[in-house]
Amino acid sequence: MSRFLVIVGLFILSNVAYSQDFASRFKSEHQGDSALVYVTISPKMMHEILESSAEINNDMAEIIGELKSMQMCMSLIDGQSYYDSAIDLCERNTDLFVPYLSYDEVGGNCKIMVRKRRGEIIEMVMFMKQNSGFALINFTGKMNAEFISRLAESLNTEKPSS
Repeated sequence: MSRFLVIVGLFILSNVAYSQDFASRFKSEHQGDSALVYVTISPKMMHEILESSAEINNDMAEIIGELKSMQMCMSLIDGQSYYDSAIDLCERNTDLFVPYLSYDEVGGNCKIMVRKRRGEIIEMVMFMKQNSGFALINFTGKMNAEFISRLAESLNTEKPSS
């Protein structure tokens, strides 16, 4: 009987760990690292942002309203190391995350990975490395290609024109 309980307990723990969002997994791998700063924006805070922003149109407001959470992880130092660590974590979870978009330029790069359930994007992770800095942005909730494109464009406004 105790063997059965141990097996059930391990199954439950593995499912809890498996269902964690990417930012939580990354945070647990870098627990105690004081160079990383974490910020979580709750659904209530996102709602407040929506109400106070005149620049967000109705389509974006509807998409943002479907989000459950947003987590950010940032560091101003060791950007390449953290970027590589995040990519490695993603590659160890290829059953969950698939590449969606990426770009590389002098001084930095960006990768966006998504997790889908029944064909719908339910999690998006953006990894950015710029010079010596690193940022990870993790959205959970219902998202579509338009939202991801607009987000990528807004973060890429300083890109030189050709």
